[in-house]
This record gives sequence, structure tokens and C-alpha cells, in this order.
Amino acid sequence: MFAFLRGEVVSATINRIALDVNGVGFDIIVPDPVQRRLSAGQHVTLLTYCHIREDTFQIYGFFTEEERALFLMCLGITGIGPKVALSILSTLSVQAFAQAVQDHDIAAMSRAPGVGKKTAQRLILEMKTKMGQDPELNALLGEPKQEEQLDGDDVFEALISLGCTPQEAKKASTHARKLLGDEAPDEELVREALRSLTKASHVKR
Repeated sequence: MFAFLRGEVVSATINRIALDVNGVGFDIIVPDPVQRRLSAGQHVTLLTYCHIREDTFQIYGFFTEEERALFLMCLGITGIGPKVALSILSTLSVQAFAQAVQDHDIAAMSRAPGVGKKTAQRLILEMKTKMGQDPELNALLGEPKQEEQLDGDDVFEALISLGCTPQEAKKASTHARKLLGDEAPDEELVREALRSLTKASHVKR
């Protein structure tokens, strides 16, 4: 309904701003990064999306086309509504979201409030499925990475079966081979790879 709104910020609170557009006050829902850059008296142009249902009319505002496009793409994912889509944009930048999809980084995606592990998995899977089929999505998130051919690598596949992401499995198996050598038994390589992942997890804490 509105492509954008331009006016003066009257107030800015968590996830919301009041925008005076020629004497008409609009209540606009915005991601945290947008709200943090706005203050009362500031003149701003926001790209908008109107979410209309029988009992509600909500306006969402964004600084860039990329932010709005990502919000709309999230709404196209099964089980994700405006509240969760806003949470994702409040937690991850467009670039960080793209990286999480490319790396299958469930932990990064799950940092958004309201996005549990299963939702993060579904979100990443559906986004990856659409990539290559949707030029707009490719332009936003980047072309799908061509995964290295690791089929037949028993250590890599064992780590994947234990719940590691492809990125974690690749890094840990590479570390184990450098430390123990390619001729080491797979069982020892897997144990060393798991030890390296445990150490990395403790360091992050």
C-alpha cells in the first residue's frame, strides 16, 4: 500500500517509531538496528511493508531494499510470521543472515528470539532450496556455494552423523589429519576432531 514514508520522527522506542508525515502520525514497527539509528526530531525516509489482516493493520519500516526483501522472503518460509521475521532482522544483518544460510549455521540463526533449532533448520533448508531458482534471492544472499567433494571421507561423514555442521566437520577433520596424518585410523581421527571442537566450544564461552 505504501512504498515508503518520509517524515519527522516524533518518538523512537523498542521496535517502534512514531513518524509525522505532513501532520499524520504513523506507528511503524522497525528492526532494532533501524530504531537505534533514529531519534526524535530526525527526518527520515523508510521503505515500508504493510501487513494487513482482518483484525490488524501494521506498517513495517526499513532503511534498505535488502532489509525489506529479506523480511518478505522470511515471511515466505513455512511457519514464519512478521514477529519472527522482525526478530531475525533485529539479530542478524543481511550479510550475517546470508553467511548463516551459506554455512548452514543453525546456531547463528537460532540466536534470533523466537527461532528455535527446528525453525532455524527449516529456514536454512527452504532458503537453500530456493537459491538457484529465485534470481532475487541469489542476488540478496549470493550464489549457492559449491561444496567441496567430501563424499567418501569417513571422518567427515562420521562428524556429520554426530550432529556437526558441514563447516565444523570440514574444519575439525582437516585439523585432525594435519595433527595425526592421513594414515591414522579413522577412529583416532574422529576422536581428535571431536576434541578440537570441544576445545573450540570452551574457548567461545
